[in-house]
Amino acid sequence: MLPRTTITRSLKAPSGVLSARWYTAGSTGAPRGGSNEDSFTKREKANEDYYIKQHEKEQLRNLRQQLEQNRKQIENLEGQIAELKK
Repeated sequence: MLPRTTITRSLKAPSGVLSARWYTAGSTGAPRGGSNEDSFTKREKANEDYYIKQHEKEQLRNLRQQLEQNRKQIENLEGQIAELKK
């Protein structure tokens, strides 16, 4: 694995000084090379999957509640239409 190094370089520009940084591949959040899955990576993925699944369940539950409310509203409006036709 490459060591984490930071190189800072100052560049002279007409408007002032610009600073640029270069990082190694590992320090930029890039995925690790190869299929090295340690226990931390597996646990982190499992936690993310669990969170996503729970979030999707919550969204589905909310959609079902909205659907039920819309069905009740439609039934109510159909009843009002039927009364007006009489």
